[in-house]
Amino acid sequence: MTRKFSSISVESTLASGISNSQTTLTVASGTGSALLGGVTLAAGNVDQFTLALDPDTTNEEIVFATAVTSDTFTIVRGGAGSSAVTHSAGATVRHVLTSDDLNAFEAGLDGGSGDPVSGLMLMGG
Repeated sequence: MTRKFSSISVESTLASGISNSQTTLTVASGTGSALLGGVTLAAGNVDQFTLALDPDTTNEEIVFATAVTSDTFTIVRGGAGSSAVTHSAGATVRHVLTSDDLNAFEAGLDGGSGDPVSGLMLMGG
């Protein structure tokens, strides 16, 4: 799975509440594209985009968006060591970078060898 990131993502809010078992969420009308910040998620659940629901609260949950249609995201719940919990309509939805993302990045660099240098490929002269 390819992790996608955006430096221009704009936070949104949940259009309606979600239970702790739902695997889709809908953000405020017309804000899905801004939340993605120019990122496109390929069909077939091959990409993931990290979101925090209710960030910086005791109800914070990390989810991984794997597909999007307009303002509705398909999500994998309870990412990065968080727990799937219920979220109310109006809850903040924000794109974030987590330690989970950084660990995946490091594993990609070192090719799983534990040596970050061995997995680096330098291009150019």
